[in-house]
Amino acid sequence: MDLASIAGELLTARKTRSYVEPPSGRDSDFSIHDGYAVGALLHANALGSGYTQRGVKLGFTNETVWNALGLDSPFWSPIYAETVTDRHELSLDPFVEPRLEPEIVVGLGSALSHGAGRDDVAAAIAWAAVGFEIVQSHYRNWEMQPADAIADGGLHGILVVGEHHAVGASPAEALAAVEVALMHDDRTVASGTGANPLGGPVAAVTWLLRLPGVDEIPAGSVITTGSLTPAFPLAAGETWQVSTAGARPLGDLRLTLAAAAR
Repeated sequence: MDLASIAGELLTARKTRSYVEPPSGRDSDFSIHDGYAVGALLHANALGSGYTQRGVKLGFTNETVWNALGLDSPFWSPIYAETVTDRHELSLDPFVEPRLEPEIVVGLGSALSHGAGRDDVAAAIAWAAVGFEIVQSHYRNWEMQPADAIADGGLHGILVVGEHHAVGASPAEALAAVEVALMHDDRTVASGTGANPLGGPVAAVTWLLRLPGVDEIPAGSVITTGSLTPAFPLAAGETWQVSTAGARPLGDLRLTLAAAAR
């Protein structure tokens, strides 16, 4: 299978807000390794187009579905300064079949190297925030395999980051106990805790530093550590809010989706 051609198809799909056939549907041998290779081609294109890597996202952080998907780990993908924002009102126009995931986002005060231990990870986290990742799929109806998701830029659309809260090593570990409630148009639709993705942000970043291709994460990087609840489809005109509680709350974050153009 021509990985460069697949990357080209996905780039076109992004520009035209269209779909492609999942690579795994064309070749059952399309692997996680192939997915990362296609993702690397998209990443190189983004950097060549003037994007700046801002950090990393983790995906497939729900361990309960790994066996069914043939996985034994989460995956990672780059995120960019151009796709990380603190704006609380967005248009869905750039995205295909967008969904929303509430997440805990962390910022690194010092660099972390591949294989770093949990204590080093906790000490490196300088701040934490609640956030919304809007994910999207260029495979119709979200029908794909994990390798296809990795190839499609990890399904990343944009990351909305709430207020930063300074943390140290001990508070970083306490982020696993953050309680969240997700509201759609002021009605609670889901709840979760910081431990839902991989046992918590510190554990998630420790996982990340054992994945292939993650050699070092520089100081100043932003890492979004996985969805705290199921993902929800989005539509123009909606309002979403995540509220946090517990011993280490991270405040609230409200997102308004612009009404559809008439």
